[in-house]
Amino acid sequence: MKNSSILIIITVLASCASTPTDPAPWDSSPAAIRQTFPDSEYIAQRGRGATRAAAEANAAAELARFFSSQISANRGYRITTNNAEESISTHDEAFVNSQINLFGIRYADDAYYRKDLREWRTVAWVERDEAWTVYSPRFRQQADSLIALFEAAEQETDQFRRALRFIAADNYARSDAFESASLFGQVLHPQRMNVEFASVRTRIAAIPQRLEASRRNASIFIDCPVDFENLVSNAFASRFTAFGFPFANSRNAAAAVISVTVSEGMQQRDLGIFYHPSLQAVISTSQGVLFSFSAQGERAQAVTPDVAKRRAYQSLADKVRESFSLNVNIF
Repeated sequence: MKNSSILIIITVLASCASTPTDPAPWDSSPAAIRQTFPDSEYIAQRGRGATRAAAEANAAAELARFFSSQISANRGYRITTNNAEESISTHDEAFVNSQINLFGIRYADDAYYRKDLREWRTVAWVERDEAWTVYSPRFRQQADSLIALFEAAEQETDQFRRALRFIAADNYARSDAFESASLFGQVLHPQRMNVEFASVRTRIAAIPQRLEASRRNASIFIDCPVDFENLVSNAFASRFTAFGFPFANSRNAAAAVISVTVSEGMQQRDLGIFYHPSLQAVISTSQGVLFSFSAQGERAQAVTPDVAKRRAYQSLADKVRESFSLNVNIF
């Protein structure tokens, strides 16, 4: 028993003796980490913990947090509601973790134990050039998709279809997935990003002007022969106004026609007049039908026919304002 106790003491002493306690060069001063891991070549963050493993986990978390904070700070738009901010933040954190896990995080070989604070200290780092060789082909796939959307819009001769294609390109460029990927690349390796993806940025910058020009030349005519107090027609008109499209005075002068067919679903019963309305809108150009939209209104009833009818059409108009979108796939 006595021999066992002596062996344990010797083992503990040996362990303590082998634990490095001298400060590493990267921790000798506030600026030392940038001297050991120059910003032009590395992205590095310090970590601390009760054990070396805990310190490495903390450093890795700090590295991921650095990427996420940089992406958040450089987003081209700001989200105002807390829930949306949390959603974007969560998306960024998940995206960052998935990317840095692909090319791997390295840790300092000279981690050490700081006795006065009773904690281990280390550094987690990635080498920019090395990580770029893994990351750039993945972003290239997204960049090529955006280029394809842009080029398809540029080559489109039908003005309304051209506008829809530029809307699709704009939506893609503004999507969380693409924007996060683009900003991640900028944080990871700004020099390579600026050179290799310059053409993508040029196209993104050109989208707003191209979209505005195509919309100006894509006037809309709304054909809704069955309506009540223009409720349905005005609902479609409000949506296209929100999308930035002008209106034509006649079908022949329009770049696109929205043909709306309303089914009133009217029934007369002892308790009054009932309506269960629905509609289908077909959007077409000189090249043919592009897409269609359907809506089902709420069941409406009243003793007075006009009141019941107004409620039915108002229900359809509300559905149009809530649901009608030009985010469609026309490819």
